[in-house]
Amino acid sequence: MMREDGIEIGRFKVRKLISKEPGSHAYKKATMERPDILNVLDREFALSAPDQVWCKDITYVWTQGR
Repeated sequence: MMREDGIEIGRFKVRKLISKEPGSHAYKKATMERPDILNVLDREFALSAPDQVWCKDITYVWTQGR
């Protein structure tokens, strides 16, 4: 269709126009701990009863693109 309109187009240009992959995402490296978040437990995980302390952990493990 584009050639009929007089537009020069080849397979590489078509691939470039059609294939739109998202760019790679770069994670920031942590340079220091967060001083604004208090360390309330101070690694004392032995509690006298359940449901006294709640916490969560978000861990990112870099696997070289796998």
